[in-house]
Amino acid sequence: MAGKFSVSDINSVGKWSIWTGTNSEWNSKVARLDGKNIYQTSQWADHKANSGWQIFRFIFSSNDSPATTLAQCLSRSGPFKSFIVWIPGGPLGDFETIGQDFVDALKTYLGASMLYIRTSIFLEATHEVEAKLKLHKWEKAKNVIGANLSLIYSLNADQQTRVDQCSPNWKRNLKRSAKNLNSPYVWETPNPQEISSAYELMDEYKKVDGISLQRSVSDLQSVISVFGSQLLLIRIDDLDGKPLSIRGALIFENLAWDFIALTTPAGRKTYASYAVFWYLAEKCFEAGVRQIDLSGIDPKKNKGVYDFKNGTGATKIEYQGEWETASPSWFRPIASRLVSRRVS
Repeated sequence: MAGKFSVSDINSVGKWSIWTGTNSEWNSKVARLDGKNIYQTSQWADHKANSGWQIFRFIFSSNDSPATTLAQCLSRSGPFKSFIVWIPGGPLGDFETIGQDFVDALKTYLGASMLYIRTSIFLEATHEVEAKLKLHKWEKAKNVIGANLSLIYSLNADQQTRVDQCSPNWKRNLKRSAKNLNSPYVWETPNPQEISSAYELMDEYKKVDGISLQRSVSDLQSVISVFGSQLLLIRIDDLDGKPLSIRGALIFENLAWDFIALTTPAGRKTYASYAVFWYLAEKCFEAGVRQIDLSGIDPKKNKGVYDFKNGTGATKIEYQGEWETASPSWFRPIASRLVSRRVS
């Protein structure tokens, strides 16, 4: 049970405090910081709360600025007043502020005896940020939850330019996808059971070693309910109305994150995934999106997905990625192994 957190001066230049504002106010602050992403929004917090995570937010205010660093935290409690804190997509802002004072603030708020924190930073990796993290006793996570590598698909060019940027094979398959008798369309009333069943079909067909492609009905229902129109879903069907391919993105401000992607065995034969990706990009552009994060790549373990995403002409990016710390320090390796297996 979280204890009452009393705001106090953390150091001579500012302080950490618990955020008590509204969801819309939080999103506005997130939108103004470098590295803004869907995982630090209030919608993502509401979605994860549906699967049992406790949510709290911290903000660092300096003497000359009302907000320099934000951290939306997800937590789970364990025995002996132990807590796991997961900060997906954050913290955002000034990494000089996330030292021991930050750890102490979280530990005091939670009333924790043992605290493990893992971050996932969506900024392009630099030696400068790495040095700051190491200076503040953060360590690079060895067993990561997500991928540090991704691809950014830009929508700033016209459609013909984007076609020209695709690989020759991707362009051929996009042309082949036009032979589907049905066209892709926006799925305005998505059915989580139908999506989950299609994922099961794809999982059985592909059988990627060490990777489960299935998505639960409850998780999909949560995403659909919480994000509403921020979830843009595109699908294409066969003549019986069954899905050949479905692709969806979560939108925040002028950015989008590739979030749902599946193609059934029948859809693979008709290159349906190329048609839905292209239509998704067009609809994202119409919604004001200017770039899509293709949400992780693994060229070795999941080469097929990597080849598809890379073939679009998207630009590779290495994020700062996942870092971890703990108090006491001996708790870090123990909690790290557990988190890598169980966090979702």
